[in-house]
Amino acid sequence: MTRSETSGAMVWTGPHELQWRQLPMDDPPPGGLLLDVVANGICGTDVHFVNMTPARPLVLGHEIVGRIAAAGPAFAGQDAAGTPVGVGDTIALFPWVPCGQCWGCHRFGPGATTCSNAFVYGIPPEAIGAPPSDSTDPGTVQLTGGFGRHLIVREGTWFWRVPDGIPPTVASLLDPLAVAVRSVDVTRTPSGAWDEVLTPDSTAVVLGLGAVGLLTALVLRHCGVGTLVVSGSRPRRLAAGRRIGADEVLDTSRLDEDQRRRKILDLTAGRGADLVVDATNNPAALAEAMSYVRRLGTVVEVGNVIPTGTTISVDPASDICQTNIKILGVTFNPPRSYAEAIALLSDRALPFEDLITGTYPVRNADAALDALSGDVVKLVLSGE
Repeated sequence: MTRSETSGAMVWTGPHELQWRQLPMDDPPPGGLLLDVVANGICGTDVHFVNMTPARPLVLGHEIVGRIAAAGPAFAGQDAAGTPVGVGDTIALFPWVPCGQCWGCHRFGPGATTCSNAFVYGIPPEAIGAPPSDSTDPGTVQLTGGFGRHLIVREGTWFWRVPDGIPPTVASLLDPLAVAVRSVDVTRTPSGAWDEVLTPDSTAVVLGLGAVGLLTALVLRHCGVGTLVVSGSRPRRLAAGRRIGADEVLDTSRLDEDQRRRKILDLTAGRGADLVVDATNNPAALAEAMSYVRRLGTVVEVGNVIPTGTTISVDPASDICQTNIKILGVTFNPPRSYAEAIALLSDRALPFEDLITGTYPVRNADAALDALSGDVVKLVLSGE
């Protein structure tokens, strides 16, 4: 039976422009789903996108949690972990749908997010170098993002059933938590290697206390890193850093870069940190991270995802070669990171709910985006 219904969504139409529209709500594809969106976390990249001009109108939002409203006739009836799911169950999505046919998919596997032809829920294709929307009509807008009341889930999408007892707002942390998991996982080396940085006697520094920075700090603490240092400036985020167990919380509004570096050197007997993660949205922070790390240390860059045209100065000899450091970039995350993240979300001892500052109705997405620049940690849209 073909639907003739519509559903409301906030459509990104221009710089700083979101419009509430009624969009066609089709039947789910044969192997796909129709979701009632119950929560969608707002990501810093959403703020970047809204400031830009879209190639075509689009429903943003990729941190998607929804309740299954209908399933296609060929739906497999299970999530990515093999857990049975059906109508009425709540799921959280892995937003990438790779093609499975390109060089990246064949070389690294379709779960490596190296696909050059991927579809991503709630992300403008041009922002990630993907091909344009498969819609032939530039005026057609589909329910493909979380800034709406419903979402059509394509066949081939990885998703996980949200465990009972986890609020949808907390479940919407799955995507940024997977970023945090991946940012830590890429630093792993064989046990006992000279450049191992995830040890009980190591010092890790996280620059930036947005959701990704705080979640990365939480994962590092969970991994058993000995000394954890975080830095930021907004009072609620600094307080959140203390609540997740950071040993040192550096207020960048009170301490300049030289003072922060001295703090880190004092903590490490002058050696520098074993691991520094830049989770800011400031290119200059990468240079700061490199100045904090010890010889044979590791720097992870995860905060500067969207190009801004800003560059930094690096001396390859003194900044990289002579210190023998590793610099690792993280942008996208494979399904494995989401599987690890869903396991962490199920740990009731971890203070995930403390990171949710507030919830906005989806029709107030523009107000939530504006509020994200203030003293908040994580804001979530409700599909109700």
